[in-house]
Order: sequence, then C-alpha cells, then structure tokens
Amino acid sequence: MLEDDQKHILIVEDDLEICRLLDMFLRSKGYQISLSNNGIDGLSDIIRLQPDIVVLDIMMPGMNGIEVCKQSRQTYTGPIIMLTARVEEIDHLIGFDVGADDYVTKPFKPKELMARV
Repeated sequence: MLEDDQKHILIVEDDLEICRLLDMFLRSKGYQISLSNNGIDGLSDIIRLQPDIVVLDIMMPGMNGIEVCKQSRQTYTGPIIMLTARVEEIDHLIGFDVGADDYVTKPFKPKELMARV
C-alpha cells in the first residue's frame, strides 16, 4: 500500500543488474518501485498501474521502448524518462516525438537519474 506522499516509479528495463541497482537506490530514497523486464509487460504495467513516473529502456525484446512510449501515451499522461545507450540526436528526437519527457544516457549514475525524477 502506498503512503500518501510516496511516489510510485515503474522501471521497464531488460537488464536485470540495472533493475536491481535502480530498485535498491530509488527505494532507499523513499519511492515505491515496480519492475517490468520487457516492453510488452511494461506497456501493460504502465496502463494498469498508472505510476507517477516511468523509467523506460529503449532497446528491449518483444517491444522496444519507443513503441511502448508511443502506445502508452494513449492512456498515460505521467512523465516518461527514457534510458538509452544510444547517443545520436535523432534517437532522442524520435523519443521526444512519441512522448518521452527526458533522456538519461547509459552508462549513468543513479544520482543523475534521481535529479531527473
């Protein structure tokens, strides 16, 4: 059960080590965390859970983060922060075009993500 002031973050990331790191770090800062390990489950969880913030990897099996972001914007209006190893400007612009609010480039420091959250 969420406390009134506790924010819920959904992390959609197929790299289990990154999931574990973000889960531990963000929980230590007082956030409730849910995890999805692929795009299809991630899209379902975004729609079902309506989290306060989504942290969304781009390159995932099943459905990539760009498609998840695009489809989720039909019902989800909260912020989406994209995680990506891709550094090309066009990749960021495509993400913004489908509804991403911000980008964090891998490798990243958890404190950088925290500042954006």
